[in-house]
Amino acid sequence: MGETANIRRIRYLLIALVALYLIGPTLVVIWLSFSTDEVLRFPPHLFSWRWYEVFLFDERWNEAVRRSLLVGSLATFFATIIGSVAAFGTARTRLPGKQIVEIFAIAPLVVPPIILATGGYSLFAKLDMIGSNIGLAIMHTVLGVPYVYLIVSSALARTDPSIELAALSLGANRWRTIRDVTVPANLPAIITGALFAFLISFDEVVVAVFLSGSLAPTLPVRVFSSLSLAVSPVVAAVSTVQIIIAIVLMCLVGFLQRWQRRWAEAVLAH
Repeated sequence: MGETANIRRIRYLLIALVALYLIGPTLVVIWLSFSTDEVLRFPPHLFSWRWYEVFLFDERWNEAVRRSLLVGSLATFFATIIGSVAAFGTARTRLPGKQIVEIFAIAPLVVPPIILATGGYSLFAKLDMIGSNIGLAIMHTVLGVPYVYLIVSSALARTDPSIELAALSLGANRWRTIRDVTVPANLPAIITGALFAFLISFDEVVVAVFLSGSLAPTLPVRVFSSLSLAVSPVVAAVSTVQIIIAIVLMCLVGFLQRWQRRWAEAVLAH
């Protein structure tokens, strides 16, 4: 019994050490964001909101945030539609070449971003779209589609098809069944995929470096440029804001997953 308790303590200690190793750098960045120093220095001397004020009131940072939000919103919209339609098509229809659709849907996950960025740059340079929000949103859509597709496909695989068959047997056509039954049943998964697509776009830097142009870079590109030119604590403040956004969205994802499980249990109960 004592040996089992010791093994359990060692396991908890190892888990705590791994968690500290993974979370430690993030905690250091958050701590540095409250520094009063002109450069990143650990530990910071005094506590201040100075660099958050710089981030909030500097027009260059505000412009980068606005462009990231615009591109992220466009990419999320297109990725959610394309990924969801592809998931519905491969899961609920006898689509010819279904395996090919699946391969194309998840291919951006295995292709290095630098290859996508180089290919996108070559294409959009010919179309005179370097620096355009639409061009950048298209490439971010390509990066976001696999996440939407995989999440929605997984949800469809767990959804009982009998509820759709019941709707069809009661006179609803295929499109009305999808609209009134399939989509509501998998709405939490669709929203979850959209949140992941937005996070991928909002934090993506490699493709944005190639396609955002010289004017009004996205927020990750502005952070990258600031680190290359001068290591200012404002970068730590920006990173902390991005960390908070990611944590909030991940908590929302967890809430949506619980919502979907409860909805499925309620349907099966009736």
